[in-house]
Amino acid sequence: MPGELIPIVMFISAAAVLIFRPLTTRIGKVIERSHNEQKAAPDPQLQRVMQLMERLVDRMDRLEDRVDFNERMLERQHGQAQLGEGPAAEESQRGTSRLHKRDHL
Repeated sequence: MPGELIPIVMFISAAAVLIFRPLTTRIGKVIERSHNEQKAAPDPQLQRVMQLMERLVDRMDRLEDRVDFNERMLERQHGQAQLGEGPAAEESQRGTSRLHKRDHL
């Protein structure tokens, strides 16, 4: 009995593949077409949000560059002030001496 079922199951499986294959390929094409249409016409609100996000990222990059520059400059001035030499230290000393002269006048 089980030996007789093997050819029957094989025949039914082959028939199912031959019958359902065109149907499944058609369904696949419909799904692919609808997916491509959604890609071609994205939501305008989503596009606007994406543009705003890109602008924010650009602004953040520029702000990071400015902060990095300011930190380097402050570090440099702090290092020169600790050494007690350099143009920044001399300028600060000149500025304070000028202030004291103005106070006495």
